Amino acid sequence: MKKIFYLLLLLSLFLVACGEKKSDTTSTENKIVTVAQGAKPKSLDPYMYNSIPDLMVSRQFYNTLFSREKDGTIVPELAESYEYKNDKELDIVLKKGVKFHDGSELTADDVVFSFERMKDKPGSSIMIEEIDKVEKVNDYEIKILLKNSSSPLLFNLAHPLTSIVNKKYVEAGNDLNIAPMGTGAFKLVAYNDGEKIEMEAFQDYFEGAPKIQKLIIRSIPEDTSRLAALETGEIDIATGLAPINAQTVEANDKLELISEPTTATEYICLNVEKAPFTNKEFRQALNYAIDKKSIVDSIFSGKGKVAKSIVNPNVFGYYDGLEEYPFNPEKAKELIEKSGVKDKSFSLYVNDSPVRLQVAQIIQANLKDVGIDMKIETLEWGTYLQKTGEGDFTAYLGGWISGTSDADIVLYPLLDSKSIGFPGNRARYSNPEFDKEVEMARVVLTPEERKEHYKNAQIIAREDSPLIVLFNKNENIGINKRILGFEYDPTTMHKFKNLDVK
Repeated sequence: MKKIFYLLLLLSLFLVACGEKKSDTTSTENKIVTVAQGAKPKSLDPYMYNSIPDLMVSRQFYNTLFSREKDGTIVPELAESYEYKNDKELDIVLKKGVKFHDGSELTADDVVFSFERMKDKPGSSIMIEEIDKVEKVNDYEIKILLKNSSSPLLFNLAHPLTSIVNKKYVEAGNDLNIAPMGTGAFKLVAYNDGEKIEMEAFQDYFEGAPKIQKLIIRSIPEDTSRLAALETGEIDIATGLAPINAQTVEANDKLELISEPTTATEYICLNVEKAPFTNKEFRQALNYAIDKKSIVDSIFSGKGKVAKSIVNPNVFGYYDGLEEYPFNPEKAKELIEKSGVKDKSFSLYVNDSPVRLQVAQIIQANLKDVGIDMKIETLEWGTYLQKTGEGDFTAYLGGWISGTSDADIVLYPLLDSKSIGFPGNRARYSNPEFDKEVEMARVVLTPEERKEHYKNAQIIAREDSPLIVLFNKNENIGINKRILGFEYDPTTMHKFKNLDVK
């Protein structure tokens, strides 16, 4: 009888243990988080476009050699350690045992291949221009040789545009635009034409598997639709919310609002190769004609401030002493008259963002008051990127994020003559004096010297006005309170590896 009793006891313990294990598994499998942003990515290849809708998604699949901490310091990520042998040689030892999603191990061959591939892609090429070559020392060590010393190098190697890809996977013909495969915390399940990108946790992730099982990133362009999806629980996180919708989130006891400054600046890009913006006086007139403060107050409810420079105040190299263009319609009219421009009309491209359309409408009214006829043309995100990169536009309304929190990633791609076109200089602006200042800031090593060159560059850009800088706004994110572990990134290229669900 005792034997039967003990057998029954053991059996009951076994069943309880099995039941507990099954419950834990179900709990993990139910941890699904859905994020929505306002535009569909044009490509998931990390080297293609310096675009937030693209990079916020692609960085979930990949890692970089270094990463940037919240305080701006650079620390190793895929790198184990590094050493500058001199100002033109950087030796990097890789972490061992880092796995790609296909189970293969990261080696120096993948890193060397990645850098070679970066050279030929529009987004990443400007990030590594100072690199002459990358050499393999052994399976876990590489040597980066520079053409010139490069102060922003480590910042650039922490940017998602310099993510490391798998050599064999790419050489086998896989298309990274729609089928990414890296070392990141999540791996692709379904692309779904970019409208609803489904991922699952990578259990062999070198920093530890994510706590959630699945991550879905959706494209919902309409702000009101994105808000409605958040309120009904259809999505868990909504990025890029309009300020008026942020108030609705604050009033909902099931939701939390994050409204924080970014490293971005909103601006109008003027194609200086097309009339009427071949004329500097006419370009300068726009600075005086636009009531930037009314835009911040009326559309962004004061959650932002008028910009003085294309470099955001939260970015290293920002020059605070730059003189702000005041709102002065009479001065604008004087400059228009002085310019001699007869045809005072042009079209402004805007991507399919309701908030940007509202901004454009205020600008349209302001310019009409000084005799400028501006038409607004709304384009789908991919078409907007393509046309502006090709120079097929007169002006467009846009924004630029400093993904490294260093002025180099703003001034060099946006305005240096070596970056004309898809790399970033869509204004097609060329000024040797500006180029000299920005390129010297890349070479000198002390922060004080770099700041001086950035100061001079910003003064030149203000005078020439290829960009009409508008404002620096907050990023508004709505989050369901059941979501834990969200970490805000002022570059707005958020990582979701530490998310959890209550």
